[in-house]
Amino acid sequence: MNEQVNTETPAINPKNPFGNETEFTEYNSDYGEIVPQIRMEGCQIPLFPNRMEKSRIRRYENIVGGFLLGHFFLMNVLFMILGEVFILLTSLSDGAMMELPENYHSLAWEYFTGSSSYTAIMMLCIAGCSILVTYFGCRATKIPVSNLFQTKNFNIGLAISYIMIALLIQTVTGWLAIGIEDLLEGVGISSYNPDLSNANDIKSIMMDFIYGVIVAPITEELLVRGFVMKNLCRVSQKFGIVMSAFFFGVWHENIPQFVLAFTAGCFFGYLTVKHNSLLPSIIAHMAVNLCATVFDILDTKHLDTAYDMFNVFYMLMVFAGVILLIKMLITERFPRTTPEQAERGIRVAVTSPLLIGVLLCHIGSMIVLIAEENA
Repeated sequence: MNEQVNTETPAINPKNPFGNETEFTEYNSDYGEIVPQIRMEGCQIPLFPNRMEKSRIRRYENIVGGFLLGHFFLMNVLFMILGEVFILLTSLSDGAMMELPENYHSLAWEYFTGSSSYTAIMMLCIAGCSILVTYFGCRATKIPVSNLFQTKNFNIGLAISYIMIALLIQTVTGWLAIGIEDLLEGVGISSYNPDLSNANDIKSIMMDFIYGVIVAPITEELLVRGFVMKNLCRVSQKFGIVMSAFFFGVWHENIPQFVLAFTAGCFFGYLTVKHNSLLPSIIAHMAVNLCATVFDILDTKHLDTAYDMFNVFYMLMVFAGVILLIKMLITERFPRTTPEQAERGIRVAVTSPLLIGVLLCHIGSMIVLIAEENA
């Protein structure tokens, strides 16, 4: 009796259509949203995408770019409006007590940028816009926000190990950023490096802490590793992780923070796809910002003994991070791309005008800030 040979084409997994064994399948979106016929018998994904498939990939990328452009302009306009309202109210108060000088506006703006009100308004603008863009962006791309927190295989021990690795990344990229700044200084270019601290009194310290350690990590991860990366990972997790990290870097609009944000962003992105949740990246992000905030406060207040003690603790964490990172590199693997995914990654992204547009806006803003620094 002859055995019957099965000649049917194996069914394609809509959450792993390219058969990529290095990806975390649970994290992926349904590729049927890009190739609707994927569940049809005999359907195969070709090496090169056709025009319709490219168009649908580009649609998601342009939605990401469009919402980020909206975030960029809304945040800046809202900040300028609220800043002017603050100065107007201040002028009304001061004008009732004295005659205002001709340069009052510039003096008031300088006072405003060094006050806790500046941090409060900046927190309101960035956090508010990030939450709005995440919510409506996820709705536009049919991603339930709850899907961003489907945490798998995560515990306190892993959280601590990720924090140590994140602090190692913070330290190494800090040294790298200093080296880059020195190279730029050698050719006569001063890198723009914003002073992010207003820690002059208790109110300012509290505001800096709330914004830097709690609000910023949560809202930034929601936007970048949530809405942005989830959509950019539709074709390839590697592309989504690296591209969202690049956005995260240029979003800061200065070279020192770009180095940290891009490198840490790749690590945060890997944690997100590995555990199918933003929770690990939020925790690691909070730890990085907490250490930076504590160092800044202790340095500003000239608490040298406390600074040295915290630095010893910090370096012990960094040393442990070296060991843990080596172990992770040996036992785990960063998602790779298949040839089919490579054809649908950066080659399609460079033809997505809104995605490229938001990158150019932030890069242009970075160049302007550097030019002003060297004027």
